[in-house]
Formats: sequence, C-alpha cells, structure tokens
Amino acid sequence: MNKLFFIFVIFIQLSLAQNIKQCKERFDNYLNFKGSLNEIVIFENDAIHIKNSNGEKVFSVFSHEIPMLAEFFENNSYTQHENLLKLKGTKKYSKRQRDSLYIYIDDVKTLPKRNKTKPLQGYKIAIDPGHFGNDLYDAKIEQKYLYFPKSNLKNDSIKLFESELNYQTANILKKKLEDQGATVFLTREKANYTSFNTTYQTWLKTNKKNTLDSLLAQNKLTNSKYNYLINLNEYKFFWEFFRDYELQNRANKINHFNPHATIIIHYNVDEKNAPWQKPTTKNYTMCFIGGSFTESNLDKTESKIHFLRLLLTNQLNESEKLSDFTVQNFSKYLSIPMAKYIDADYLHNNALATKKPGVFSRNLLLCRIVNSPLVYGEALYQDNELELEKLTQNPINLSGINANKRLYEVADCYFNAVLHYLKTKR
Repeated sequence: MNKLFFIFVIFIQLSLAQNIKQCKERFDNYLNFKGSLNEIVIFENDAIHIKNSNGEKVFSVFSHEIPMLAEFFENNSYTQHENLLKLKGTKKYSKRQRDSLYIYIDDVKTLPKRNKTKPLQGYKIAIDPGHFGNDLYDAKIEQKYLYFPKSNLKNDSIKLFESELNYQTANILKKKLEDQGATVFLTREKANYTSFNTTYQTWLKTNKKNTLDSLLAQNKLTNSKYNYLINLNEYKFFWEFFRDYELQNRANKINHFNPHATIIIHYNVDEKNAPWQKPTTKNYTMCFIGGSFTESNLDKTESKIHFLRLLLTNQLNESEKLSDFTVQNFSKYLSIPMAKYIDADYLHNNALATKKPGVFSRNLLLCRIVNSPLVYGEALYQDNELELEKLTQNPINLSGINANKRLYEVADCYFNAVLHYLKTKR
C-alpha cells in the first residue's frame, strides 16, 4: 500500500509539473516579448507569480489551481475574471475554494457528436470582417483603401476598399460553413456597417454623445478627457477613441456568441510601398495569434486578465494550429510565400515568430481579448501588381454571392483550414 501511495504521489507531482511546464512553454513561445516579462512573471516548481513594478508579488497561481483556473478563465465573463483577480491575490486556494469556482462557470463549449452528412453540425464559428469603410470617404478615415488614379494595369483608376474585400470574403465563408451545418456569426451585418450595425457617420450622430456621457457617469472618463473627445472631428475621434472602442465591441459580441473558433479576416499591403501610389512586386501571406506582451501591458488590469487566460489555457496552442492550417492553405492554393520574421518591420518590431512558418504572436487587440481559438488572417498584399489584377476582375456569382474569383479562393483556404482544425478536435 505504501509503495502504491508513493507511486501515486510521484504521478501527481509529475502531472502538476507538466502543467507548470506547459504554462512556461506558452510563456516562452508566445507571451514574453523579447524577454520583457522576465522580471515580472516568475515561475517556480509549484507556482507562477506576477509582480508589480516595485517587485512585489500581486497575483499567484499554484500548480494544483491551474486546471480549475484555466476552466474559469475560459468559460466566464470579464467581470468575473476581474473579481477573481481582486479577491485572490497571492493566496492559495483550498480544494473547497477551487470546487466553489465551478458554480460560476457559464457555458462550457462541448464538442458535438459526429455527423457524416453535416460535419460541422453543432459547431459555432465567429467571423470578423475587418474594418468598415466601404467608400472613399470612410475608408480615408480608417486609412484602409488603395486608390491608383492611373494604373499600368488598366486604362482607368483602381479603387480597393479592404473593408469590402473582408466583408465579401466573410459572406462566402459563412455560406460554405453553414452548408456544412455550422452556426456562424458575423460581427457586422452590412458591408459599410461597423459592429454597432450602423455606419460610422450615423453612429457619430446618434451615439457619440450618449456613449461619452455614459462613460463619464461610470467614471471611465475624466471631465477633461470627455471635453476633449466630444469636440474632436470625425477623423481624430476615430483614431483617439472609436477604433479601439469598436474593436472591443466586436470582441464582446464574439465572446457572447462563445464560438469553437474565430476567423478574423484582413488583407494586407506592402508597408515599404507607402504611400501606395503604385503597385509593388512583393507579396507575402501570414497569420497572427495572441501574445507578445510587454512589461507595461501587465500594469493594466484588462491586459493582466487576458494574459492569465492565454497563459493558463490551451487557446494559444489551438490558435497556432488553426493558423498553421490557414497559412499553409494560403501559400499552397494562392501561390504566395509565407512571410518570415525579417520580411516586415512590424513583424520583427512587434511580434514573435512561432514554430510554425508564417504564424506570428502579436498583441493585437482582438488577438488578446477574443476568448476562443482564433486565426487573424492576412492572406495577401492588395497592392501587389498581380493581386491588383485578380482583385479587380469582374465578379462571379456562386451560391448567390457576387464576388471576384480571388475572394472565393481565399474563402476556400479559410474553410478548409476550419474543417481540418475541427477534425483534430474529435
């Protein structure tokens, strides 16, 4: 009996050490941007500690708490996460306290039974078509458009709005996923809509003042900040407030939907080709997942909560897997090379290269706060001379959706990646 008990204790210790080890691997591979968290996040044999700028421990996770806290962070609201962060601190939870957290778990995602005719039956997929500017006026505010007054490719001018490309791709993908049984949610309902299901111009007229008034009443804005924002023009207001506020709304809607996976659709440009007055010969494909936290990030409660979720759960590993399938499809079926760490300044300045080619950890707002495995796709460079020709071809109609052939090809890449990914989950 003593020998069996000894073996059991060793097994438990190894199991707990593996949990700490997995967290440390996630920390090293995805979360610790160029060593900036080395003095802030401390790993011990049986615990993980977060320190403040004074070197004091302010939050601790002990090895026996990891499974429960991972479940809690993955299946609860931000408000509940915030309360736990305040109440727990550095104390060690007893078994009774750990068990009591189960009461607060909201909606655990379960894997549906296999359906041969509808392989995605029971799965929930969120799709975020990036941006909203669907005409030159709004697209100039977002700075997400290409306009070549004279082009060597065509006799007339070329106009491309990334928002429109994103939205059309999302709708093609939505139809393909639904045909296979999935329940699909889009963060915006029309091509020129924000995630508030209205245009930016309409939101400014009907919601700007009410929103700022509410934030002031909740003490989330100071009087001076309120007065500053209320008087900004639409361009400055977008960059100083609305952009992040609207992205937060997208994430809130996705998290409320509680998907098995999230697809964030974008199209890229060659940063070295600014101000984008002529085509480029460069073209790369890439995908982003969460990570790349810095020391200043952990000064903020919001970022600390999302850091803990990404550290303790398996979401980053799953996001890397989904993103790997996606970028491989982009490269193979679109004939575009995968980006390397040296191929763009924003990659080596703001991201970490994962072990999967073309997949990078980057602390983008949606990558940080969406609570599900995700892929943030940048399929191609819109300003590439060959892509420009393909993206401006006449649209075709497949399954009732008008879009050019290139967008169908991109949607197919996402679709097959999702199928492949969810197949690995069974």
